[in-house]
Amino acid sequence: MKNTKLFSGTIALTLIITLLAGQAPSGAAEKQVNKTASVNFVAFDDAEYHTSPDKRIGAKILVDPSKVGPSIATLVHLTYLPGAHIGSHRHVFVTEIIHVLEGNLTLRIGEEIKVLGPNSTAFIPAKSFHEYLNDSTDVVKFLQYYSPSGPEEEYRNWTKPADDAAAAAKAAPAAKKEEEKHVVTPPLPAVPGSPTEVKLGGVTEKPAATKSEPEKIDDKDRLSLNSQPPSVASAAKTIKAVEKSGNK
Repeated sequence: MKNTKLFSGTIALTLIITLLAGQAPSGAAEKQVNKTASVNFVAFDDAEYHTSPDKRIGAKILVDPSKVGPSIATLVHLTYLPGAHIGSHRHVFVTEIIHVLEGNLTLRIGEEIKVLGPNSTAFIPAKSFHEYLNDSTDVVKFLQYYSPSGPEEEYRNWTKPADDAAAAAKAAPAAKKEEEKHVVTPPLPAVPGSPTEVKLGGVTEKPAATKSEPEKIDDKDRLSLNSQPPSVASAAKTIKAVEKSGNK
């Protein structure tokens, strides 16, 4: 009886664990599908970042048909560094709206020129010539809305810093490997007393030692081979001379 109850309890526990294990992955998978499949919500960090050729303007396309499917609207987040400027242009069939988030943006629409501060909005009708300028010393951030979409495609032609960083990181090991391939041996330290001024592979001419001129001898001190050697007095004569001088 006890064995039967124990067996029944084990089966029940196994079923509960199986059910819980089956539900957990299902819920996680559902959340994952909702996260990746949803086109109604866009995270700012998920948008690709593009920079202008002069590196003064950064653009993030938050909403456009390529992300949300068929649509007639586009929303772009733009960052203008000091000195950033987009020259006069117009969109024949596109209406544009600008909303400044930070900084002060100088905007010309037709003949009107205004400086838009934070929380300011401007409406740019189709076919109207307009241009943007950040002539301040602060960074300007604003939202750009197009309807219908289309002009935002110009931003896709700009550089993506993420791609440049990845390419540079990929090229760095290859360049280092190529550099190491041509290295025979690392340079050796200089040995104290060695001729370090002579470069490897160079030839330095050493000046020959100059011959010293012979010392000049005065004619008075020069002895001729034909001359007689000086006479040397004998020892007996020298003793007698000393004795005579003593007797005196």
